[in-house]
This record gives sequence, structure tokens and C-alpha cells, in this order.
Amino acid sequence: MDPQLTSVIVPPEEIAQIEDTLSRLVEDTGGNYALLLDKSGQVIASQGDGNRQDITALGALIAGTFASSREVAKLLREKDFRMLFQQGVRENIFIALIEEQWILTIIFNKGTHIGLVKVLTKKATEELTSILQRVRQQNRARDEVLGSNFRTSMEDTIDLLFRD
Repeated sequence: MDPQLTSVIVPPEEIAQIEDTLSRLVEDTGGNYALLLDKSGQVIASQGDGNRQDITALGALIAGTFASSREVAKLLREKDFRMLFQQGVRENIFIALIEEQWILTIIFNKGTHIGLVKVLTKKATEELTSILQRVRQQNRARDEVLGSNFRTSMEDTIDLLFRD
């Protein structure tokens, strides 16, 4: 079963580590903005230009772009495209898939070299993978405890309702 991030709770300590990684990526590349999204487009964390008010819409559109590219990959008999690059007049976007579940996006201007962005995004992806795997494990443990507690509580309630 592939757990969805929307049911995953990311603790404040891990959010801080994610934000540190994104901040370092923006600083080291000279980029403008970095986002970590789940595959549905939900923004997990962001760093960079504080004037961006469109990150929710941007997250949803980036996730849609990635979903669309996955279908293109299938038509080309590829499993998927792990990275996407979109070049604009003023800004560029580099997008990387992390563990089939998360999307790392960095927005940068023409003065930033794409090779540098690729190398540093790979490094950030490795750091984020480690953090997100830890979050996933913590959530699995929490779900197991909650699941067994819920089951016990439900059985007790049923016993109370149907006792002689």
C-alpha cells in the first residue's frame, strides 16, 4: 500500500529540517523560491521570496504538470520522468520527484546555471528523502497504535451495546 502524505503528520522538528534544506537550496543556487509538495500539490514547506502569495495555486499546478508528464512518459514507454525543467523569459522552474510521493520545486532566474541547480537539487533530494522516510516511519508507528486502540475501543463499545 502506498500511503498518501495527506494523512501524514509532519512534526515541527522535521518541518524545520525541511525548511533548512529548502533555504540552503535557495541560497546555494541563488534561486528565488523552493517548495516541497506532496503529489496532490499540497505545500508541505516553502522557502525564499516572501512576497509569493500564490503558493497554494502554484503547488496544485506543479502537481498537475507532474501528473501530466507521467502520462506522457507512459506513452513513451518510460516509467516516469523524475525531473522536469520549464524555462521562462524571467524565471525557470526545476522540479524533482522524491520517492514517488513528494515533489521538490525550485524557481530561479536566468542568472542561475541549470547545471548548478541540478547538482544541488540532487543533494537536497537526498536530504529530504532521509527526513521524509523518518516522518513516514513515525506515522506508521502512530497509525498502528491508533489502529489497535480504535479496534479495542470499538470492540468494547460493541460489547456494551449487545451485552445480555
